[in-house]
Amino acid sequence: MFENIGIFKVATGMMSHASARQNVTATNISNAETPGYTAQKVRDFDLETPRAPMAMHASRGGHLDAFATANANGFDRFDTDQPVDLENELLSAAKTQSDHQRAVSVYRSTLGILRTSLGKM
Repeated sequence: MFENIGIFKVATGMMSHASARQNVTATNISNAETPGYTAQKVRDFDLETPRAPMAMHASRGGHLDAFATANANGFDRFDTDQPVDLENELLSAAKTQSDHQRAVSVYRSTLGILRTSLGKM
């Protein structure tokens, strides 16, 4: 029912984007000392870009082989050709947390408006 309401699609997309960014940030931090590893980024959230549905994430090789997993939840991930800068990664993690909180706020506000319009407070 809610998946057809536009603002819920936006909130879900925002949450998926924050999840993808957090995944990339965690990968960058965990590989900061890996020789030859270059930092990865996720493109900025864009309302116009269609997204793949969220998929389960395999935590290790062989885990969830039967399921197809989306690359960073369907968001474009790209190499920066730069080494990992831990300070920037920590700032990215803080911004990602803020973006996720914003998405949750949009979702809650919209749900509150919907409940009020239905007379169910």
